[in-house]
Amino acid sequence: MKYTARLVGIFLCFSLGPAIAGTQALGFELGVSTIDQVRVALRKQTNLTELGTNRYSKGLQFKTDGASYDIEGLIEVKYVFDEQKKLAGILLKMKKARFDSVMSMLAGKYKIARQDRPFVGDQSVRFSAPDAVIELDSPHMSFEMDVSYIHNDLLKAFSGQSAAEAEAKRKREAAKF
Repeated sequence: MKYTARLVGIFLCFSLGPAIAGTQALGFELGVSTIDQVRVALRKQTNLTELGTNRYSKGLQFKTDGASYDIEGLIEVKYVFDEQKKLAGILLKMKKARFDSVMSMLAGKYKIARQDRPFVGDQSVRFSAPDAVIELDSPHMSFEMDVSYIHNDLLKAFSGQSAAEAEAKRKREAAKF
């Protein structure tokens, strides 16, 4: 009986597989890390600048400079929180020269969902994770690029509000004709 219980325990450990953690960036987990946890951790390293309430997540947001992260080419980091004070997004501004190396690092961790990399023009890559999307956007006529970690809830709120705003604009314009 003792051996049977052990065998069942071992079987359950291996059959359930490893626990899947949420999407993480810069030491914080989207949808899990709280605003207080992020503030405490960052105050030890850098200055925080509050940016007010995010119009999509309805939560607070703040930014830091990129100097204290020890990441080459990092210029600025914005942290976006939801109404429950959980981390909903991390938005990094980096030097454009890092596009290929950042893409390569992310491709080693996440599945590429969409890729637009013309020889000349804007470049973008979208990666998918179970609870988030990660996007690299590099405008053609810029020296900077954006790396965005966006929790699915924030993406849904952004998409819904953007669609509603576009429809309202279309109706306002149609009413003028």
